[in-house]
Amino acid sequence: VTAYEHLDDMSRRDVSAFWTSISKLMTKRQPMQRSKSSNNNNIGELSFEDMEYMLYTIFDDTANGIERCDMRGLTETTLGMAKIVKTLSQQSKRRGEDNSRVILRRLLLSEDMKPNERLFQFLAGASMDKLDRFDARCLSNLAYAYALIDYVPEFDDGSDLFDHIAMKAVDIIAEFNAQDMSNITWAYATVKKPHPVLFEAMGDQVVAREHLEEFDPQALSNIVWAYATSGVPHPSLFEKVANYIVESKSLDRFKPQTVANTVWAYATAQVSHPKLFQKVADAAIQREREFSNSQHVANLLWANAAMGIVDKQLFLSFVPTAAKLINTYNNQGLANIAWAYAVAGVDAPTLFNAHFINKCVAKEDGFE
Repeated sequence: VTAYEHLDDMSRRDVSAFWTSISKLMTKRQPMQRSKSSNNNNIGELSFEDMEYMLYTIFDDTANGIERCDMRGLTETTLGMAKIVKTLSQQSKRRGEDNSRVILRRLLLSEDMKPNERLFQFLAGASMDKLDRFDARCLSNLAYAYALIDYVPEFDDGSDLFDHIAMKAVDIIAEFNAQDMSNITWAYATVKKPHPVLFEAMGDQVVAREHLEEFDPQALSNIVWAYATSGVPHPSLFEKVANYIVESKSLDRFKPQTVANTVWAYATAQVSHPKLFQKVADAAIQREREFSNSQHVANLLWANAAMGIVDKQLFLSFVPTAAKLINTYNNQGLANIAWAYAVAGVDAPTLFNAHFINKCVAKEDGFE
């Protein structure tokens, strides 16, 4: 309501920030619209028609003023809208859904619940006109935005947005900080656009760092995951990251997902580093109860087995957790768990019991 009432006075940056604010509101547990409120400006007192008119007016103003946005405004608008699309895509339509989400679906998604390609193609074109002025943060966030919605805008000359981002990124590679490197490599891997020149340059930048203190655990995990997923080799990068983790006093800052994805990346890339796997195994054993996601458990155990690293204590420690999560494994997870224990030669009757067999039988159509 406030944005609509002051739209004429808002700068282009303010309008861009509106979409960021909406994306943040949507991740909160409370609905964006309440049924009752004593505040006359509260969004909950608006009729559907009034809210629709206001959101469409702000949307039209955003589109009409996009050419006057600078690189940060363009990036913020695209990323904000992409995050909204991501949230809406993860939430199926349901009865009683608040009006704001219904309207945002109409604005930003197509009828098949995929991103509104016409809109995001338009935003990509606007970005292309000013891409030569984008800095490292804006380039990485732009790639990240399109990866969130799994959409690669293509142009009439046969190129796509990711081609142009990569070329510009290589030119200013020294400007990228740790988070920028993490975001852009993750984005390219996510949309399955491996770009060897970009990845070599990014990897060289990481290796050239005197230390990796500026990289948080998630950033390091994302980077090695991106290289492994893309199939782009960079041995010195993997060595640098592994040595840093091994030399760390503890892995307390590494969440279970980060730990699991890191060793999964090394196993997928077939990069051997026994000290890394031992460090991760010791930390995982101590924090086994923190692993509450079946995919993280499956990735951790599969990675060790795939590299021929059999820590009996690790596999035995995770039997109760793996069994407790049995109802949440997908087909690949079930297969990976069974394969990992078979390769490790660890007997686990409390895991591989009738319940496990029944789960596999129930999902038999999904096994190749």
